Amino acid sequence: MSKLDLTDDQLNEICEDAFVNVKEACMRLQERTNCSNEVVIKMLKNVAEYYLSQK
Repeated sequence: MSKLDLTDDQLNEICEDAFVNVKEACMRLQERTNCSNEVVIKMLKNVAEYYLSQK
């Protein structure tokens, strides 16, 4: 993946958009499966670990 030179404002906007998208995906998951917050937290930790391992 190539590195982009982003301004702080651009990076903040990307992060805010990503947060909203991930939050909405988690909410849809909980609506469909009735899973607990703990399940969502575990899933998000797994996703974070995946991206940390991609260095």
